[in-house]
Amino acid sequence: MTASHLSCFTKTASTLIGAFFLFGFSACKEKQSTSEWQQTKAPEQSVEDVAQKDDAANSNDNASPAANSQGSSPVRFLAYNLKNYLKMRRYSDGKSSYSSKPDDEIEALVNIIVDARPDIIGICEIGSPEDLKDLQNRLKEKGIDLPHAHHLLGYDSVRTLAIISKYPVISTGKPEKDDYVVGETPFRISRGILDATIQFPNKKVRCLGVHLKSKRPIPEADQELMRRAESGLLRAHINDILQKTPDTHLLVYGDFNDTKRTPTMRTAMGRLNAKSGLSVLHAKDSRGDLWTHHWGREDIYSRFDFVMVSKSLDPHVDKDGMKILDPENWEKASDHRAIIVPIR
Repeated sequence: MTASHLSCFTKTASTLIGAFFLFGFSACKEKQSTSEWQQTKAPEQSVEDVAQKDDAANSNDNASPAANSQGSSPVRFLAYNLKNYLKMRRYSDGKSSYSSKPDDEIEALVNIIVDARPDIIGICEIGSPEDLKDLQNRLKEKGIDLPHAHHLLGYDSVRTLAIISKYPVISTGKPEKDDYVVGETPFRISRGILDATIQFPNKKVRCLGVHLKSKRPIPEADQELMRRAESGLLRAHINDILQKTPDTHLLVYGDFNDTKRTPTMRTAMGRLNAKSGLSVLHAKDSRGDLWTHHWGREDIYSRFDFVMVSKSLDPHVDKDGMKILDPENWEKASDHRAIIVPIR
């Protein structure tokens, strides 16, 4: 799904490449916006503050994966797009209402999460802080207590990012730049870049979460170029982190709304032979399939959801234990399937 005037793309492509890092703008035309980044629980800190904390990490951060894993269970990280866990205009039986996610969908979603037994959940498509608290309470009632949270309200104040955790969120950050230009039109990365460092039992892991521009066309600019620009902002933030603290245990996750070999994903991953390059974790479902999203209207199955790790974190990932969850009721809960990644 691309814009109709291909000739415009050629003209805008070169502009886009140079525009990722040069200009700042204040307007966002895609969604209702907030005036600043907001969060829950953890105090916001700059990239430099987080880097200083990482430099002061205890000696366990540099221990081998084998040494760290002795006598401890892996931390189970779950990446999940919850499909509109929020209040919005909904349609049922030909009637429209402004309402929350239906209870039967929430019940299916919560049961999937409980069965996965996560210690941390990286969330896309949650709504308000109250929606996030509702999810935490429902999970706690079923034995999954994830009291620590970082909730990011980006310029899209409807669909937001969050992370909830059994372990403390010890610091948060944000990118130096969150705006870009397509052609001559200014935008801001709609859902932001969630940045939270979590104190695992034996190491610190810095988690970056994203939900990039959807494939839904808009009149202001080409949706693919917008997604590539947002991915460029993510890559700039990754480079900034790993240049300051190359040994950072970095985990990047989310709904990228694009497949693996697209410019969007190649930008996010970086060069594999570079120190800042990320490894994509190739989780599979019980049948060996890799797709994570079903677009029902077109009946298309795609892999839009990814978990990637830095070179320092990669040896700690339990590759045999990671999987795409595929219970029978997965589509009742969401149009996405969750990815579980155990980390030792």
